[in-house]
Amino acid sequence: MLTFISFLYGVALGSFANLVADRLRVKSIFGGRSICLNCGTQLSARDLFPVLSYLSTKGKCRHCKTKVSSVYLWSELGTGLLIAMLPAVILEYTNVSTVTGLYYAVFLYFIVSISIALCMAIAIYDIRHMIVPFESAIVLLLLGMAAATVRQIVDGFSIYDFFAGAIVATPFTLLYLVSKGKWVGMGDVVMYGALGFLFGLPIGATAFFYSVWLGAFVAVMLMILHKREYSLNTEIPFTPFIIIGAILAFYTQSDILGLYELLS
Repeated sequence: MLTFISFLYGVALGSFANLVADRLRVKSIFGGRSICLNCGTQLSARDLFPVLSYLSTKGKCRHCKTKVSSVYLWSELGTGLLIAMLPAVILEYTNVSTVTGLYYAVFLYFIVSISIALCMAIAIYDIRHMIVPFESAIVLLLLGMAAATVRQIVDGFSIYDFFAGAIVATPFTLLYLVSKGKWVGMGDVVMYGALGFLFGLPIGATAFFYSVWLGAFVAVMLMILHKREYSLNTEIPFTPFIIIGAILAFYTQSDILGLYELLS
């Protein structure tokens, strides 16, 4: 039952993530009802129900029949599935037999679920516009710092965990400074910092390596399979790889550097 409720909560957050991605730098997120981007018709409640509205209209606007991007469907389902799995991951490494542990697990559930939805919005926006929405990245950073602060209170102070975000972001910070922003963007630096604070140093460091490896692999495959369109000078959105790396590291609780044992 908890998994199903989490899934429903997740698809609702996924729908909100799409709204954020659509309205960033265009209008206020809370500024009025949604409209069809083609015909301008204001959408009713039945047009905004996560997943089911898309399926019921077969991926088209109910009014002008214009095809709606499948990104809306897959992002809602993806967010729903990730958050449906979240309780099991959190319960695996938190002690809910105490009141403090239970409160911490609930806090972590909501902070991580909101962060996942925000990451989804940032990834969609970066893929569409080739830029990280800096304001959203800062919000994610604040969520990560809040999680790190509570973790310090619950688990005890750790100097490494206290600076986890800064440590994870250091390689890209240096690249940003050396290249003066030509090789990597400040948005990527903030994303690494945010996810490092959110998940802690062992998982944050693993996420860093996963994202770099995955990004390099995809870039090489694109240059091999699509030589005319992609080269070493072609820009590709990197933030989705940062997010995928962090999700893989967190959900598998991976620590490829063995930092848990080293720093304990």
